[in-house]
Amino acid sequence: MVNVSQEAGAFFQTDAEIAKQKEKAAKYNYTAGEAIKLSSKALEIKVDEDGQYLYVAESGFFVRKISLATSKTVKFFKGHKGPVTTVAICKDKLWTGSWDKTIKQWDIATAECLATLEGHTDFVKTILVIGDYLLSGSSDCFIRKWHIKNGDNKCIAAEKKHRRPIETLAPSENGKYVFSGSSDGTVLQWDVATMQVVKSFAGHDTSIYCIRVWEEDLWTASADKTVRRFNINTGKEDMLLEHPDRVKSIALAGPYIVTGASDDNIRVWDVGSSKLLCTIEGHFDEVGSLSVLGTILYSGSLDCSVRKWSLTKAALEKYNEEARLQKQKKEEAKDTADVLTEEEERELAELLLSDNDE
Repeated sequence: MVNVSQEAGAFFQTDAEIAKQKEKAAKYNYTAGEAIKLSSKALEIKVDEDGQYLYVAESGFFVRKISLATSKTVKFFKGHKGPVTTVAICKDKLWTGSWDKTIKQWDIATAECLATLEGHTDFVKTILVIGDYLLSGSSDCFIRKWHIKNGDNKCIAAEKKHRRPIETLAPSENGKYVFSGSSDGTVLQWDVATMQVVKSFAGHDTSIYCIRVWEEDLWTASADKTVRRFNINTGKEDMLLEHPDRVKSIALAGPYIVTGASDDNIRVWDVGSSKLLCTIEGHFDEVGSLSVLGTILYSGSLDCSVRKWSLTKAALEKYNEEARLQKQKKEEAKDTADVLTEEEERELAELLLSDNDE
């Protein structure tokens, strides 16, 4: 049975929902992780190849370009008519996908919109560029292949093999294949040249939000609260990382696999042993996107911020110590709250005495 809260102003919300809101409110900050405050929610972030700029796809219908040297916004890419969900960077061009069902091409230097690609009939959730092609995945369950060389920008293939929306795309390291993750809980491996499915990967119970490929390993993050690793050659699952909430994002950083989840936290795991090394606390809403540059991790969240974190061994030890101290502080606060004041003890004694007299 669900308990509906009786608090004034909180009608039709469960006690659990109210408790979660209060927990988030207690974590509110724009200081941890050298936070860059945004005007809307960060839906996807990407660091460019030169490591100079961070591009943020925001729910406010635009993409923000941030200088990593100054942490200042240097440009906006405006023109979409819905939240921008995904970005892809290719040389001097920026590509964006949106809830408005379109894909746009932009001049990175001037922020001029150069082209609009139409064809999807529902939200564009994910895009990537491989050679002369752009591939896009949508809530319409289609994956489309666009020829983008020399401004051609024509859709040359449209395939529907997933039963539910496509949430994420990732390329193989050699660029011959693309992997698609869907709300139907499966990953499909596509031959980019023929756009035929060559393999499927099953194991998740529900939606797959993020995919990353590293050599022969396929990493997947899901709403079933797990990250799984599959061997691409055999199709077999060989690692399982369990989380307390939905896993929305993954990043690969040397010996680490880093995950972002709906419980607002970032976790760092050892790839070799699957051991949880560190939990990074700082965001106060879902961590939906991660991007790595060397030993620096950038995280984008629904709390309207982008933050950066060091992934050195010393930094991970520091985060663990901060988490330990925070936990200790919460326990001490709870113990204090459980102790009655002298006045409360006197009132309780009087109440018990009154009951006994009756």
